[in-house]
Amino acid sequence: MIEVDGVGPIGLPVTPVQARRLCEIARPARYGLREQTRLDANVRDTWEIPPDQVAIDERQWRETLLPMLDILRAELGLAQDCELSAELHSMLVYEPGQFFRRHQDSEKADGMIGTLVVTLPSAFAGGELVIEQQGTKITDQGSPVELSFVAFYADCEHEVLPVTDGFRITLTYNLVAKGRTGPDAAAFGMHPSVALLAEQLRAHLTTPMELSTSSSAKRSPRQLVYLLDHQYSQHGFGWDRLKGGDAARAGMMLAAADIAGHDTSLALAEVEDTYEEDYTSWMMIYRQRWERVEEGWKCVESSDVEFDDDGEMVDPVPDDPADLPVLSSLPLAPGSEDLGELRWSTTTLTWQIDRSGAAGEPAVRRVLDEELCVGGSKSTLEPFASEIEGYMGNEGNTANFWYRRAAIIVRPRQ
Repeated sequence: MIEVDGVGPIGLPVTPVQARRLCEIARPARYGLREQTRLDANVRDTWEIPPDQVAIDERQWRETLLPMLDILRAELGLAQDCELSAELHSMLVYEPGQFFRRHQDSEKADGMIGTLVVTLPSAFAGGELVIEQQGTKITDQGSPVELSFVAFYADCEHEVLPVTDGFRITLTYNLVAKGRTGPDAAAFGMHPSVALLAEQLRAHLTTPMELSTSSSAKRSPRQLVYLLDHQYSQHGFGWDRLKGGDAARAGMMLAAADIAGHDTSLALAEVEDTYEEDYTSWMMIYRQRWERVEEGWKCVESSDVEFDDDGEMVDPVPDDPADLPVLSSLPLAPGSEDLGELRWSTTTLTWQIDRSGAAGEPAVRRVLDEELCVGGSKSTLEPFASEIEGYMGNEGNTANFWYRRAAIIVRPRQ
C-alpha cells in the first residue's frame, strides 16, 4: 500500500488518472550543483514528490523489499554479513516528453554505495532506464503489471530516455551498506592463482629494467600500481568500501603480497591523458575547460586569448561561470575522431590508505609507466575534467582528459 499526501492511496498498476494527479501535486525535480540546488529542464525534466509526502505500508513493503535486498547484496558483490538498507529518496513521475540526461549519482548519505530504482507498474512507452559502466550497458523498461527493481553503484553512468506515451512512476532509494569488512587475505590464500601471482610480484619488484626517467641506469621498480575498475570519492574510499569485483581483486593481491613478503596499500590516483586534436581551428585561439558535475558537464572556463598593441598575447580572462553552459556530454569526448595521437599519459597518486587503515598523502606520488598495471580499460571510464587549448604559437591544439582511478599498491617491505 502506497499513499501520497494530496492524492491518497495509489493502486497498482497506476492508472493514468492517478498519475496525472501525482503530477499536479509534485514539484519540478531539482539537482545539485556543488553547494547550489538548481532547476534546468534541459538537464532533468521530471516531477518529484519528496519522501515526507509518501507513506508506504511497512509490513507489506518489508515482505517485498527485504528479500530483494538479499539478492542485491549478492549481485553487488557485498559480503553476506554486510547490512544493506534502502532509504527512500523521492518518488518521480515522468509524463510524455520528460527525461533525465546521462549523469552519475552523488553520495547523499554516509555509507551510501548506490541507488535502487523501483518502477511501479503502469502502461508507458519510452522512458527506458539505461545504465552503463566499463562498456557494459543495461536497459530497463519497467513492466505494466509488476514492480521492477534495478540497483547500481553510484559511479555508474545512467540516464532516463524521454517518455513517449503514458506515465513512468518510480521510487528511488539510497542504498546504504553498513558493517562491511575489508577483503580477507587468508580467505584467498588457497586460491590456485595466488602462488603464481606472488611469484610475478617478486619478479616485478626485483628485476632491474630501464625506467622512463632521465637516467639510463637500470634499477628495479619501486612499486606495482594496479588500477581498479570503480571510481571512488576520498570520503567513500577504504578497504571496507570496495565495490563489486574490486574487493575480490584486492583480496587476491593482499594474499599474494603476503606470500611474497611485500607491503600493500590502497590509493586514489589521477590519470591525465594529452592528445593532439583537430577540433579547434588554429584561427580560434582559446581555452575551454569542462568539469564533471552531477547532472552532466559544466563549462567552467571559456576564454579567448587577446593581444596587446605590441602583438603580445595577454592572459585570457574567464567568462562568468554562471553564464557558461551545462551539457549532458562533452563537446569533445575520449575516442572522438577529432583526436590525434596520444602525446603522453601521467598517473599521480593523491591519497593512500595502508593495511592498518591509516590514511594520508602518499610519500611516492609519481607513477612510472613500468610500475603501472591497468585493470579495466581506461577508455570506458568517464573523465572528471577536460580541457581544449587552441594553437598558441609554439604549442597548443591539444585535448586533455583527467580520470580518477583507485589502485592497489604493492611495494617491497621495509
